[in-house]
Amino acid sequence: MSLPLIPQLSRADLDEWCAVSHWPPLAWAAATPLAFAQTWLPQPDANFRPGQVWLASTPDAFVVLAELQDTDIVTEGKRHNDPLWDLGDTFEVFLRHTARPDYHEFHVAPNGVTVDLHYPRLHAPRDRGIEQYLLPDPHFSSRAMPEADRGRWRVAMNIPVAPLVPAEFLRAESIWQFSFSRFDCGPGRAPMVSSTTPHQGAGFHRAEEWLQFRVPAFTAHA
Repeated sequence: MSLPLIPQLSRADLDEWCAVSHWPPLAWAAATPLAFAQTWLPQPDANFRPGQVWLASTPDAFVVLAELQDTDIVTEGKRHNDPLWDLGDTFEVFLRHTARPDYHEFHVAPNGVTVDLHYPRLHAPRDRGIEQYLLPDPHFSSRAMPEADRGRWRVAMNIPVAPLVPAEFLRAESIWQFSFSRFDCGPGRAPMVSSTTPHQGAGFHRAEEWLQFRVPAFTAHA
């Protein structure tokens, strides 16, 4: 079975996409939505709230849209690289070029605070914390839109590929792994976690289960 090919858009316009009330925007018609689930459980938790993610590329970046149903949107994150997963609602992106050992992890909170992480290899140890993997500067731009009146919050991201891998990995069609996850927090309960990856056990870093996609050549780096 061949891997799905993500669409390539001509450009990224986060503000234009965010102005559209119903996603996906017209330019994203070819993007297949990825649904959040809790596949490691016999059935979803009673507090589970659904959501969808759309993935595409441009000539020089990955672009991501996420729409997350949420009845109590909250975060106490204030600064870049705050531990957002401990502070409230969080949307997370994992991505990796399959020809390389390293991978990146990016987070966005409903108020726009972000986290950037770079792991040198799969299964890099995290038992002593993740501070050693934090990147001081953001590697992506994003828009976060809490829309409590609609019972949701949305995220649009533009992730340039040049800082992620050397140019020789970008000039031809390639295979990447992606996984999207979320922490859905609320008063008086533990965070509700879910993922677009059909994980067989709890833990978002189970890279052997991440979905694989064919990615068109990044023509800006041809």
